[in-house]
Amino acid sequence: MSSSAEARSILRPIVDDFFKTMEERDIDKLFAFYDPDAAFVEIGKGGTCGKAIKQDLIKWDELQGKTTYKLVGDKYEMAGDFIIIITGLEVKSEKLGDKKVHFTQIWRKSNDKYLCMHDEFTFL
Repeated sequence: MSSSAEARSILRPIVDDFFKTMEERDIDKLFAFYDPDAAFVEIGKGGTCGKAIKQDLIKWDELQGKTTYKLVGDKYEMAGDFIIIITGLEVKSEKLGDKKVHFTQIWRKSNDKYLCMHDEFTFL
């Protein structure tokens, strides 16, 4: 199995659960996907780290309202204990309408579990 196929087989189910949790609007469960030292960045606008990410997740949930997400063109790469996903995202939000997003996440294996270390996105 190539490193990208292996990376996809490991991370895609986690990412699917991540976005399902976003759609369910369960902020506590969503925050549990992040490493305690993670960074959350909206490109060109700033970001937060660690525990402060939870407040950003709450803010984004309130801003978007009920929302669905669809990955478009997802690509995965693996290096050591890290897996990177780079993808487009089609977002259908009750408050923001239809949006296209580009995002990159870096996940690190820690204690046999992958946690998001870096989450960055930009609206297209």
